[in-house]
Amino acid sequence: MIYVALLRGINVGGAHTVPMADLRRTFEALGHLDVATYINSGNVLFGSAEHDELAMAGRIENAVEQGFGFAPRVLVRTGADIRAIAAAIPEAWTNGPAMRADVVYVLDGVDARAASAQLEPRAGIEHVRHAPGAFIWMVDRRDATRSRLARMAGTPLYKQATVRNINTARKLAAMVADRQE
Repeated sequence: MIYVALLRGINVGGAHTVPMADLRRTFEALGHLDVATYINSGNVLFGSAEHDELAMAGRIENAVEQGFGFAPRVLVRTGADIRAIAAAIPEAWTNGPAMRADVVYVLDGVDARAASAQLEPRAGIEHVRHAPGAFIWMVDRRDATRSRLARMAGTPLYKQATVRNINTARKLAAMVADRQE
């Protein structure tokens, strides 16, 4: 089965630096197959016969801590989950000069609807969509400084989620689709 691991907080602002080639080797040492990374922010596609995503996430966290000296939170999702989340992104939403859109992937046990509601999105300024295990947040660039998504930093929710822009979410889904065809 194809999985995607999202490692939280690596290679951000010069902290917790992990070369992607070393990260791939770490996954291979855990017995995962056909390991590939996408950009330098902790997105790993891999194959595994295992079906316990929480157990895989725990082993990945431990291996990264042993190999790199810190333990990032790790979300492991099936390829089907990653594709369903990307499919929930409205086609017109972009991440460019006119608008900013992000996917907030939440850890297992966190309710995405309740989590997004905690941030109290501003009506008419911020738009939110939901998918199992994630919420998608869009704001026009002209209103970006008024976005409440930035309020997530420093809250308990911040440590229970990892954010990727929609371009990354769509690319991961496309990479999963390429492996399934």
